Amino acid sequence: MVQDAVEFDTIPPQRPVFLKVLCILTFIGSGYGIINGVVTYFKANDISKFVTEVKAEMKNKISKKKKTNDTISVSFAGNVVNNMSAMATPDNLRKMAIGTVISSILCLLGAILMWNLRKVGFYIYVIGTILIIVLPFYLFGINFLTNLSVGAQGFIGIIFVIFYAMNIKSMK
Repeated sequence: MVQDAVEFDTIPPQRPVFLKVLCILTFIGSGYGIINGVVTYFKANDISKFVTEVKAEMKNKISKKKKTNDTISVSFAGNVVNNMSAMATPDNLRKMAIGTVISSILCLLGAILMWNLRKVGFYIYVIGTILIIVLPFYLFGINFLTNLSVGAQGFIGIIFVIFYAMNIKSMK
């Protein structure tokens, strides 16, 4: 009888507060990524059409700006418009949406496992973060817009990997 009481007195390991906050932020961010990816996948044609219209407007403005002899900003704007064209095809948008959903699911799964203090979740999260950083370069190449989009996501992803790594000692 005393032995049974001792078995129930063991306290489960406590989740650090910082790990809770990271996991909750990851739940929110990954949920947004999944929803955004699904919407982008199904609205790829509309998004591509919108980008084409914006691109036409920008080309018109660029051609007017050429008359002012501001060659640096005209060249830069022209490169951005060309990069938009390559990135905003319906096929590329769908491929990126699928990658975003897969990456977000991996990050979400990793956060759920880390919430339960499972160390394997950290490695799954890292794979999801690497995927969201590498995939745009694979699909679109190295250009200004890819660097810009990956820069923000990559910075946040790497910061979260570092923060999760600081909590890995509390996981089993």
